[in-house]
Amino acid sequence: MAKSEKTLLAGSPSKGFGVLAKEYFRMYCEKTNIHCIRYLYDPQLHNVEKLIWCVLLIISIALCWFFYLMLSERFVSQKLQTVVHDPQYPVFLVEFPAVGICTDNRVNWSRLEAAKNQFLPANSSTEMVESFTVLVSRLETLRFGDFVTSLSQLEDDNLEAVSFVNLTSLAYFMTLSCEDILVKNSCRWRNSLFDCCEYFVMEKTEYGFCLIFNSDISPRSKEIKKKEGVNFYPRHNAKAGQSTGLNFDLVLNESFKRPNSEANDNVYIMIKKPDQLNNVIYSMTQNTETYVTVRPDLTWTDDSTRSIPPERRNCLFAEEQSELDSHDSAKRFGKPFQLTNCLNRCHESYLVQLCNCSLPIFFLYNHRVKECDSVSLRCLARHNDIFSYDKRRDEDALFSATKPGMTCSCLVNCYLLEYYTATTTLPLSDRKIPKNPQQKLFKVDVHYQVETTPLYRTSLEFTIIDLIANLGGIFGLCLGASMVSAFELIYYLTVGLVMHLYDNHYYGVLNNQLKMQWHSFKRYLKNEVGNLADNPGNQKDKLRHPFNDRKNAW
Repeated sequence: MAKSEKTLLAGSPSKGFGVLAKEYFRMYCEKTNIHCIRYLYDPQLHNVEKLIWCVLLIISIALCWFFYLMLSERFVSQKLQTVVHDPQYPVFLVEFPAVGICTDNRVNWSRLEAAKNQFLPANSSTEMVESFTVLVSRLETLRFGDFVTSLSQLEDDNLEAVSFVNLTSLAYFMTLSCEDILVKNSCRWRNSLFDCCEYFVMEKTEYGFCLIFNSDISPRSKEIKKKEGVNFYPRHNAKAGQSTGLNFDLVLNESFKRPNSEANDNVYIMIKKPDQLNNVIYSMTQNTETYVTVRPDLTWTDDSTRSIPPERRNCLFAEEQSELDSHDSAKRFGKPFQLTNCLNRCHESYLVQLCNCSLPIFFLYNHRVKECDSVSLRCLARHNDIFSYDKRRDEDALFSATKPGMTCSCLVNCYLLEYYTATTTLPLSDRKIPKNPQQKLFKVDVHYQVETTPLYRTSLEFTIIDLIANLGGIFGLCLGASMVSAFELIYYLTVGLVMHLYDNHYYGVLNNQLKMQWHSFKRYLKNEVGNLADNPGNQKDKLRHPFNDRKNAW
């Protein structure tokens, strides 16, 4: 055994790991392109010079680490920035808004007798006819969140007697139609005449049934889209200024209103997206000409923000919408429609929660709950203060008196189109005012304010590409290093080091050292066992385990 050990020692190289590592480090310093490192082992430099270069290297590394922490914090914060993507975006690329016309009086009172014949059974009692007449009178001011009739009035009404009447069908039957209010041959689109009642479609809103131009929701509007072509409907407009968009006249006739009606003679105009069910309204007074100026505002959020939760970026991509139940009426309109009308669906959920029914006068047909009947009008009046107010989260902390309302967690579409609207109302000249005092004339001009509009883009302020580019610049500035320098360092610490040790036969030396230690360990065990066999009674010379007495181990 001793002879074999001497043979291994005689044939092994003389250089150990420390010597080889020192030579390898000197070789790396001579070849690397990272600044300062080559001077750490330059034999031509004085030790003081080497110390100076070492301090400079440490300072540069510390600066790199400091800048890295700053950039990492900026990247992790994931801040958003909105910039002008195109300052001259043509408005003809944007859909012209849908224009809605809603009268304050929701009922054509001249159709009352026809409604009785259609909705009441034959030979109805006088009490039932009176209750039906009262019900129709309540519908003339029926709006979601703006129900004029008080609860005390409804408590006195015998609504139970006409609870079988379908409110949606009755409201649609009694609503002022296109032929009732729009003046024939007064409708112009881009200075071209068109048939008013062909393109003004009756659709539901939260203000009841209204006449909508350029809509893309109802079956009738879908027919128009099929007829006109997908590229030409909803309509687009390239010009701005008065009489360049939509012009029409409408007349309200006093004969359509109930005597002593609570409704006024105002007409409301609604500017909304073509696929939107409801939006805010603007009032127009009688015998006036109203100019509605529209400025589209378009903001799109790019795909770099998809890594951020929707609550952080304050918008949702259409495909991020959850799948709806097959019985949900909104499913057939697609996910962009669901996103645009989230607020409308939230309002319906409050109606279902508080009244246990839904009313298709204001919302899409809901097949999962029952439809509200005449008795449910009391519930609408009872909770009118809640239905009339959209409440923001945490707003109670800023108001001394809290107000009940509907809190809806709705995010906008990441492709956001808004129409900013301004109205100007001028009185009509005497020659334009109808001679018949029973008629009230309204002239309306809806047009774009500008022919171009800024297109805004929201994106991440600092993306992963920005982080990599800035880190590369920092390392290049402080150390003169690049990605190739990083690969070079990794190579020298792994493959290069292994090959250097192999070329200098270090693995043979390591193998010999391990064998020598193994032989020494076996010899140690044999000597201890022999001493124990010769002196079995001597407890001081018993076989010692290394963990039994650490100071004598090995």
